[in-house]
Amino acid sequence: MCDRSGDCSNEGTCQLVLRNERTGMEMVEYHCKAHLVVRVWEAEQDETLDVVDAKKLYQ
Repeated sequence: MCDRSGDCSNEGTCQLVLRNERTGMEMVEYHCKAHLVVRVWEAEQDETLDVVDAKKLYQ
């Protein structure tokens, strides 16, 4: 299920791993492909977040 909206098309689930530069903590989010692209763009605009990994999860 997508973290953005349970009503999205969910063309497969993708996992996004982000790291907070201030704390060093990593967080994992799950998105459909479309929302993953948006979230990666948002993370790149945020000076405190680094994208560690983004991949499609296969079932």
